[in-house]
Amino acid sequence: MKEHQIEQIISEYEPELRYAAFRYVRNWVVVDDIMQEVFLKIFLKFHSFRDPSKIKAWLYKITRNQCIDYLRSKVVKATVLMDDFEGLRYTTTETVEKAIVEKFDRERLYEHIEALPKDYKQTLSLYYLHDYSYNEISQFLRKDISFVKNKLFRGRRLLKEVYEKELIV
Repeated sequence: MKEHQIEQIISEYEPELRYAAFRYVRNWVVVDDIMQEVFLKIFLKFHSFRDPSKIKAWLYKITRNQCIDYLRSKVVKATVLMDDFEGLRYTTTETVEKAIVEKFDRERLYEHIEALPKDYKQTLSLYYLHDYSYNEISQFLRKDISFVKNKLFRGRRLLKEVYEKELIV
């Protein structure tokens, strides 16, 4: 019965947890890895959870901690020892290549967002390209935050379809 409860909780909260993780790490590929770890921790620690009214807070805390662990490990991996100057040269080259790839991905995202209907284009552009928060977008558009969340959710779905079509072609 516990396994069924865990599956139900995961299916109910997974989208929210994914977006929360993305806000920390800003990389959907990494979010997939983090979510696997989160689900594993939920499964392993569910027996110790006591207060069902605080399930959402508990899940967010696990997700947040997993994201922080990832970011800490990323910082440790990115640390360059100054004794290894040869390694430093290669690291700089890799950083430049990474920046070029990120710029290319951002330009593709911009093109895909521009192809969407105006309602979605404006909201997605503010969120992804200008890094506005939900509240900031809500204030800027003078719309309720639920409107912003709805447009972002539907816009992401449209973007996903565009990217999936691109992969097929």
